[in-house]
Amino acid sequence: MVVHPTKRVLFISNPAKGTVVSVHVDSGTYSRTAREEYPIFSNRLPSFEYSIYECVEQDAEFVSGLDTPTGLALSTDLARLFVAERGGFIRAIDVETGVILSTINVGDRGYTSIGGLSVSPTTGHLHFVDMDSNQVVKIEPESVESCFYDNHVNDDFITRVSEAELLIRNECGETDLFSVSRDYTCQVDATIPNGTLFDQVHTDTGYASDNPDVQSMAGMDEAAALLENRTDCEFDSELNLDALLLGGYYCHKCLPRNEGSSCDAGGVCKNVQWSGFTCDNEYFVDYTYIGGGKDNARLKLSSLHYGKAFAPDEMIELSRGVTYRFTVRTGEGRPVSIGALPQFSAEISVSDSVKSLISVSGVSNGPILVTVDDSTPDCLFISSPRTKCLPLKIEGGSSDCAAIAAEAPKGTAQSSPEFDGWENMNWENSSGEIVGSFLAHSSMMAFLFGLMLMSCRYGS
Repeated sequence: MVVHPTKRVLFISNPAKGTVVSVHVDSGTYSRTAREEYPIFSNRLPSFEYSIYECVEQDAEFVSGLDTPTGLALSTDLARLFVAERGGFIRAIDVETGVILSTINVGDRGYTSIGGLSVSPTTGHLHFVDMDSNQVVKIEPESVESCFYDNHVNDDFITRVSEAELLIRNECGETDLFSVSRDYTCQVDATIPNGTLFDQVHTDTGYASDNPDVQSMAGMDEAAALLENRTDCEFDSELNLDALLLGGYYCHKCLPRNEGSSCDAGGVCKNVQWSGFTCDNEYFVDYTYIGGGKDNARLKLSSLHYGKAFAPDEMIELSRGVTYRFTVRTGEGRPVSIGALPQFSAEISVSDSVKSLISVSGVSNGPILVTVDDSTPDCLFISSPRTKCLPLKIEGGSSDCAAIAAEAPKGTAQSSPEFDGWENMNWENSSGEIVGSFLAHSSMMAFLFGLMLMSCRYGS
């Protein structure tokens, strides 16, 4: 999905029908509450607003004839809508008419499982995710200046629409009464088909949410609290998976796909009631300092999962068969690398097991992923210029990683433009702290994921 910020149109890809749907987000008329009609997706708390709007302006086939459309993105000038077809094509669509302007074939280069799309707001370059190859790919236009497209809307049609809008504005003082895509015969129907469904679902085996304490830690409803210990995860179990999500359980044994979490491979999640979850294979890398000054800078490792910042002499052990995520938050001019040598290296990828999503010359803001396997050496080191490295011990290793790190000199700045100004950095404001976010694992995302699950499991 993507929303056009000025046209106020929501574009939605429909893979099953091979279409892109356009919806005017400010249109529609309130019909009724959805609480009773769709109880499996709702609860009784007044804070949960869930309503049905009807007679919305929409075009179910704004673009049609596509082959499994997936990701959507708007160009920087908002004139074109990029639509990915999973099999390897990206279509450029005119946002006014839905006409296909051009096609980019990336399937010929081996990318045949396209997912999300994104356009850089600064460069205008188009990026896409290829799921089978596990890559983020950038498309650079050969000549941006030559990309001009004719307007496919008939000039006479534009004139007539403008005249109609002006006429209504003069006679009625309104501009939103006229639309070429609105169904003026549509009538709102406020009838609730079957209100008894709500009571059938909201029982002790469902949300157990008659008591508003269900969604608070203090005085939490007994039945809802017991959901944490439920292990009856079979497909025919009475356990309601939406009950887990609405009860604040975003990491739970019965939730699919790694217990409902998005931890990297091999990670174990821990639920944080009402807030999200943490992963035991995710760490943060920040700068701190002792007494001020660049010569006293030090790397600091912390974890939301363990709720602590690790002491300089406290070494963590990485298990084999697990992919670890080190999110670097040091800031511009303070690059970090992870490698087999206890000193900063501009070449971050010492092996296939260490990779960065940001750069090949150190990371200052973003993740470094480390996959630990049988080929990983006994010790890895988190390094940065002007600081002592932090050792990481690998499971089963016999080397004294702490001793190697203690004997190693501080990392030195490299002769690279990325490190210009290192000597003049302001170290007084470079201390990083553990923050209370949960790596974008929000309860809303978990809830939306749950809606999708329930539509398959319960047929609602």
